Amino acid sequence: MPEFNGYAHVAITVSDHAASLPFYEKVFESAPVGELVTDDFNRQIFPAGDGQVFGVTEYAEKRPGGFDFLLPGLDHVSFAVSTGTDVIRLQNRLADAGIAGDLVEVDYGTVLNIKDPDGNAIEFFGPPAA
Repeated sequence: MPEFNGYAHVAITVSDHAASLPFYEKVFESAPVGELVTDDFNRQIFPAGDGQVFGVTEYAEKRPGGFDFLLPGLDHVSFAVSTGTDVIRLQNRLADAGIAGDLVEVDYGTVLNIKDPDGNAIEFFGPPAA
């Protein structure tokens, strides 16, 4: 079995880059740093820390419906944050940028849940401070 070293990238599908890219620029505090464009799709690449990237993909062919974590497929994407205190700081920064989120304190850390314009579930998790 090969040895895995984490994830290379995550890519999600959105219905409209015009609505989604400004949202993700606020989340990552960055414009896209790259793109992959074919006849079938346009993927904008954002830096996600530690050498990883996050792709936001709009396909030429559209299908009705939106994100539903109850359907087989992706439940959510979770980004690691250094500590729960940093998650709270992130919540404040995103709120100032107009992005609301639900903060949850659990025994094993702090979780911030947000949704992008298509309803894709994005989570930020930080363990308790040492």
